[in-house]
Amino acid sequence: MIAPTADLAEFAAPKRDRWGRPLITPPEGGKPVAYTRVSTLAKTLDDQSGLMLWKQRQTILGVAKRADLYTLAKSANGDKQTLNDVAKQAMDAADSSAAANTGTALHSFTEAIDLGHDIDAPSEYAADLAAYANATKPLTVVLAERFCVNDVLQTAGSFDRLVRLPNGQTCIADLKTGKDAPRYAHSTAAQVATYANSLLYDPLTGARTELPGPLNLDIGLLIHLPIGAGECTIYKLDLAFGFQWAQVATEVRAWRKAKPATLAWSATA
Repeated sequence: MIAPTADLAEFAAPKRDRWGRPLITPPEGGKPVAYTRVSTLAKTLDDQSGLMLWKQRQTILGVAKRADLYTLAKSANGDKQTLNDVAKQAMDAADSSAAANTGTALHSFTEAIDLGHDIDAPSEYAADLAAYANATKPLTVVLAERFCVNDVLQTAGSFDRLVRLPNGQTCIADLKTGKDAPRYAHSTAAQVATYANSLLYDPLTGARTELPGPLNLDIGLLIHLPIGAGECTIYKLDLAFGFQWAQVATEVRAWRKAKPATLAWSATA
């Protein structure tokens, strides 16, 4: 990307509740309200079966590597907390967080590249970062990692980039490092669409401002940078589909929170 039009500054982070939800001052003022994180909302409708199977496999591999974990599990006598600890340690033993940590690092390195900063990245990721720089040349960073809110859906979070396209319009772009991100882009489209329909938010004052435009609400970008592949591809996201997904996800979350009345049934009643 060419030199950004706005450098990244130190922005205040919002306060959060005990579940990590950002506390947002309502538009009309008053007591802060816990908003759902955009990433959480976007994943509401995802099929988690594949992820659950992966976690099971990783747990088995971790226990196989660590005899002490097997012994600890045998001694637990069904104690849930002990077994939870064993499962967590087994996931760690299987390096389950390695890809996520590397992805986070690549996010930071690409952000530094976009903002014109020097980076000192490990040599094994030089090809990845060079591919990213080359693929994003037609784009200009306007904002990076800025916090915003959608008051209608009561959701909030920080987008990866707001970029200016060659035609002069701006749009939201999201960086993904997982190898299958383009194949399962439903939640990414929902995430980007939610950001595009949001307002920048100042956690210190509660002030809301429009995203720089002219903003394209029809498309967003998925920047796919698979770890270690030395490739970077940019995909177009349908934001009409994505925002519909986000709206349905909001309804589903509300339905899950509802408490239907239940009455004990008797055959003689």
